[in-house]
Amino acid sequence: MKHLIIHSICSVLSVAFLFVSGVLIAQDESVFSGDSLVDEPFLDQWTATVWGQHRSNTLDNKWTNILFRGGLIERDLVESALGNQKAEMGAFGLSAGSILKWSSNRFWKDTDVRICGSIQGRSLVDARWTPELFELVFTGNQNHLGRRDVLDGSQLRTTLWGTATVGLEGQNSNRIELGLAYRKSKIEGQIHTGYFRVNAGVDSLYAVLQAEGSIDTRAGWGLALNGEWHFTREEAPFALHVHVQNWGWVVVPGGGARYAVDTLFETTGLALDGPGWSLESLQSAGFVQDYLDIDTAGVTLQRLPGRCDVAIEYPLGPRSGWDVTLQMGEWMPLPRVMMGYRRAFGKQWQAGIQGVVGGWGRFRPAAWVRWRVPNERALTLFVEDPWGWGSSSAFGRGLTLRFEGL
Repeated sequence: MKHLIIHSICSVLSVAFLFVSGVLIAQDESVFSGDSLVDEPFLDQWTATVWGQHRSNTLDNKWTNILFRGGLIERDLVESALGNQKAEMGAFGLSAGSILKWSSNRFWKDTDVRICGSIQGRSLVDARWTPELFELVFTGNQNHLGRRDVLDGSQLRTTLWGTATVGLEGQNSNRIELGLAYRKSKIEGQIHTGYFRVNAGVDSLYAVLQAEGSIDTRAGWGLALNGEWHFTREEAPFALHVHVQNWGWVVVPGGGARYAVDTLFETTGLALDGPGWSLESLQSAGFVQDYLDIDTAGVTLQRLPGRCDVAIEYPLGPRSGWDVTLQMGEWMPLPRVMMGYRRAFGKQWQAGIQGVVGGWGRFRPAAWVRWRVPNERALTLFVEDPWGWGSSSAFGRGLTLRFEGL
């Protein structure tokens, strides 16, 4: 499963890197040839964005490197992670992808409406776990005798999908798009109810486990909806922007493996070793398989991990202002809130600093800078948790690069 996740993420980032590289090369060539994509009669504006970010409230960057690249997990790392997690649910999220948005230069018939569209590819990973499950996986059950371990809510989800949409754009760049969605793969597992207890004398056991999982390797097809609404008025003291992305469903053909466990263990006189009910047999390979139901999933209708962004811009003067953004959905355990200050420097440069909270992690800083050539192009670089790029003790890092043809 780890190799499938890494392969999916690398595939998306590779396509995004090649695309953005091609756009940058095309723009450099236009300086010498006097011709560029935005000068074509069909396209008016377009934006190419590529991003990658991961975040956790428990696992630092050193943990992340070990999980994805391999290495030795030392005991002090485990204890540090448990200290970070405390009594909360642990969380880890990874998002990567690229998107191209465009709008035509021509109006549709005799109206003020333009044709617009977008093409995108995304990869998403969401993992959550209880402190008890984390200890059982990385330290064993030595310190768990006499305790009631709770595993409820632990889960892992990963998916890879893309969309191609076409729509209409009106005034203030308000737009709505509808198109095809292609979901390549999805892995999902969740513990709905899970707890167990072995008493201090190691002579009784009580455990309950209700869980399910599935692996969909067959591609699913469906519909996706994207939309934008912008409220901008000269007489209003603020601007409001609403973005809806990837709201839709895909039909997945049957054939994927599906797993389910729904059982209860209860016994007294539990022996340390030997055949039958004993601590040795409970920890032996294949014990759980006797209680595991495996079948083949039928045709299913599955919802895409859509997201809604609401942003408010409040000017403090002609060259500065406050920005607040709320992001909901896309498997995030908590809504993500970004709030910060921006300022313009001359006619070509803008920069800002932000504080980010929610999503898969706790509070972290962010910074961005934008270089703009009026009526030609603009380049924006957004860095989430800048210190995370040089520190193994940070809890994530993120990078977004946006190139616009104006």
